[in-house]
Amino acid sequence: MCEDSCTGSNKAYAQSVDMLRFGGTVVCVGIPEGNAEPIGGASPRKLIFKGATIASVAVGTRKDAIEVLDFAARGVVKTVTRLEKMEKLTDVFREMKENKLSGRVVIDLQ
Repeated sequence: MCEDSCTGSNKAYAQSVDMLRFGGTVVCVGIPEGNAEPIGGASPRKLIFKGATIASVAVGTRKDAIEVLDFAARGVVKTVTRLEKMEKLTDVFREMKENKLSGRVVIDLQ
């Protein structure tokens, strides 16, 4: 599982390590504006116990990001998501295992 922190927010990066499952990767895409801060919560102990990694990529420019967000705002890019109740979690995992899952599933914990 991969956790993408592409908001360029120090707070998002700090939360990303806690959100990883075992063997997950935080991918640093956006560079936060302002003061450069270490990724909060990225202690060696936590990374080792989770088998986690932190990686970085440099893709596009600020202008590219603005254009992509404009595409999304105009509806050119569409996300495929669905909401499922917690009771359906086993079915969702089955779909994932069988490569039948399209898009993303959000589990309603209420």
